[in-house]
Amino acid sequence: MANQPIVAIEKWLTDGWKLYKQNRFTFFFASLLAAPLCIPPLFIFFSGPLYAGLCGMALQSMRGGDPRIRDIFKGFGRYWAAFFLWLIFPVSLILLCAPPIGILFVPLLWATSMLALPLLIDQGQAGGSAFRTAFKTVLTWKNWWRFWLYGLALTFISLMGILGFFIGILITLPFAACAQAIAYRDIFRPEEAFRADIAQPWQKYPFKLNAKYSGPISRIRELHDRIFEEIHSANASIKSLLAGSIEDLNRVFAKAADLMSRLQQIENYLLTTDAQKLHAEKAEITMKLAESPNATVYSHYREALKGIEERIENHERLEDLSAQITAQLTTLRVSLDNAYAKIIRIKTTEISNARFASDDVSHELRNLQIEMDALLSSLDEMARSA
Repeated sequence: MANQPIVAIEKWLTDGWKLYKQNRFTFFFASLLAAPLCIPPLFIFFSGPLYAGLCGMALQSMRGGDPRIRDIFKGFGRYWAAFFLWLIFPVSLILLCAPPIGILFVPLLWATSMLALPLLIDQGQAGGSAFRTAFKTVLTWKNWWRFWLYGLALTFISLMGILGFFIGILITLPFAACAQAIAYRDIFRPEEAFRADIAQPWQKYPFKLNAKYSGPISRIRELHDRIFEEIHSANASIKSLLAGSIEDLNRVFAKAADLMSRLQQIENYLLTTDAQKLHAEKAEITMKLAESPNATVYSHYREALKGIEERIENHERLEDLSAQITAQLTTLRVSLDNAYAKIIRIKTTEISNARFASDDVSHELRNLQIEMDALLSSLDEMARSA
């Protein structure tokens, strides 16, 4: 396959957990509602369509929808296909009792079934067709062994739910459904995955920023989108070289948005605090301290002077940090312009040279992260000491 996406096990599980947490109560109570239908021996007949319903809920949540508890029963619309695909799970558990064959094949069967169920629900494929598509996807990729690891992780998660008795299953099964929804999107819906990569770092920002601050961050966002478009339009070889830069870009932009939000907070504070008044107040307290008639009054003014000196020091530090953040965001825009130009050149360069150029892009992005982390750490330190 020419355009094989990366089997990103950690990303699928991490993003799956984030997706589960977005609607964890809905997933939990939907599973709880369906639980009476999954007790022996009923689970043989009902677990398949119910789990297919969970997959549909995960897909809906992944696309920004709000799944409802009753949506878990929508899998009954594809009863026999879901029943067929679900039979793989109990059969796999039986195979586990026959090592080493079980440990070799069971994770691949689980990974196949996990990919087949979204094909069934989302694309309306027949059960056999969905299984063949998923099976071919798993076994024809050069990195099939990564799918084996992914299936092993899903097997472990499910077994942990079983060992956690009733409550454990109510958490691990929806989580597994969310992880497989993310994997399905990345493999079979690359355009959706690409748009999600662009949107993810901006879910919290810059929409809470005032007009003064939303302009600069919007220009940075435009650069973000342009860089991603260039990566997305590259051929498979170049795109694989730049795959590591995608995560670096997302982290850089998330930190940039965080810095812009902090800058707004700092400047709002500085606007309400007059440095000249603080110094005038310090001078007045210093004078009263010198004229204190007794030790009690002296101690009182001494504490007041200490407090005003801390406020002045913090005010100066915030002014300095404000200037540093502004300079950092300017540097960021220049660096991203350079990265954009380098990525365009990488697309027209021989693959041996492109590898070195892509490493250079990643190195520059990581240096930006280090600098922004230092600023964020300084701000956090101030917040803790306040």
